[in-house]
Amino acid sequence: MVFSSNLFVFLFLPLFLAGYYLTPARWRNVTILLGSYVFYAWWRPDFLLLFVAITLWNYGFALAVHRYRGQRRGLYWLAVGVAGDLAALGYFKYANFGVEAISELLVAVGLNPFYLETIILPLGISFYTFQAMAYLVDVYRGDARPTRSFINFAAFIAFFPQLIAGPILRYRNLEKQFEHRTHSMELFSLGASRFLLGFIKKVLIADSIAPVAGYLMATPEPGFIDGVFAVVISTLQLYFDFSGYSDMAIGLGMMMGFRFPENFNQPFVCQSVTEFWQRWHITLSQWLRDYLYRPLKKTLHWPVAAATFTTLSLAGLWHGADLAFLLWGAAIGAMMVVERRLGWVTGMSTPYSVWKNYRALAYLWFIWPLFLTGNMADAWRIMAGLLGMNGWGSLHNLSLWVSPMTLCFCALAFFWDRVSAFYNKRFYLGLDKGNVFQAVSGWRVPLLWAGFVLAVTRLSAESFSPFLYFQF
Repeated sequence: MVFSSNLFVFLFLPLFLAGYYLTPARWRNVTILLGSYVFYAWWRPDFLLLFVAITLWNYGFALAVHRYRGQRRGLYWLAVGVAGDLAALGYFKYANFGVEAISELLVAVGLNPFYLETIILPLGISFYTFQAMAYLVDVYRGDARPTRSFINFAAFIAFFPQLIAGPILRYRNLEKQFEHRTHSMELFSLGASRFLLGFIKKVLIADSIAPVAGYLMATPEPGFIDGVFAVVISTLQLYFDFSGYSDMAIGLGMMMGFRFPENFNQPFVCQSVTEFWQRWHITLSQWLRDYLYRPLKKTLHWPVAAATFTTLSLAGLWHGADLAFLLWGAAIGAMMVVERRLGWVTGMSTPYSVWKNYRALAYLWFIWPLFLTGNMADAWRIMAGLLGMNGWGSLHNLSLWVSPMTLCFCALAFFWDRVSAFYNKRFYLGLDKGNVFQAVSGWRVPLLWAGFVLAVTRLSAESFSPFLYFQF
């Protein structure tokens, strides 16, 4: 089950919200847990057992870590707990990749390869294992106290709004909200509006431009123009798809009284690669900073450059088990090191410069095929086009079969991305200190509902609209 489906919007969500608000306040976390398990089991009931096992594993180890915190035994329990999480993630996500690499080496030296039955990747395992590991580390550091309520912890791990593709949450930030939270029509209305916005971004924009992105990315020998349009349109598709999911997740949380951290902040207005990483998939970059980069730099005393490059390389590998993802992360890390040396690093408050913006985007767009394709052969095919190795190219064939409406959505996506740099950020950041309806009042309300109706109409025609991060 995915958010962008009629089943979820018109059946699961209304039934869940009705059950949630009819449940007495003290039992609402139980409703969240049961509803989340139903949501997860809808795809593969058997993987629910793995999900529950990881929840029990981390709940128990957190209590042990806290009991012996400050002692050598506490570090031992932490290491075993994290190792168990990494083992589960490594097996399901990287076993096939490792076996293929070893088999290629065996063939290269004249030996017979061996094979492993294809392993299905459980939904959301990359996200909920990171949340579980962060919980263990926070308990060890003293940044969080282990909860005695298994229901609260299980509901946190299974919380369906962010289960499949984030934002990556931390228990220490939501602990008080699981114990007590305030519900109001204002917060519910803002959450509903945020959900509608994400639904529109995903179904009406991302899915509408997907055929153009797919056609351009599949061009056998793309020229320069083909390559540029392929990367730009595919990048916009991914952004509206992924940020749309995050908007829906944040909105669903608000509808239940929760406030989640933001996951995107206008990433393509960045003026350096470093700033891009601060704006794109924010909860992942912050997780890597706190649980990988800082331990490498402060505990192991690695140089800043080495810690940065290693962290971003592993971030790339986290996105997928392929050399292309590893090189994408390494390229991000290498440029961040270069920017630091040259003084090119910019931040959120840096005055906007068109030159700096497009300088950063040129580099990001050139390496983006590594991420978009997920394999070296296809990535190099697109990158060769960007280098002009196949001539200038032409979009003539595309114009012959793509409808004017689809091209309009491509233009809308680009316009939305460019104009967002100068738009009121409170629209994206949700609650502010002023009027809670400021982001969704006036002309925006009928516009949101009109967009939602159009998105539902499109979804009904397509029948299924998976997220690009659906099985990740």
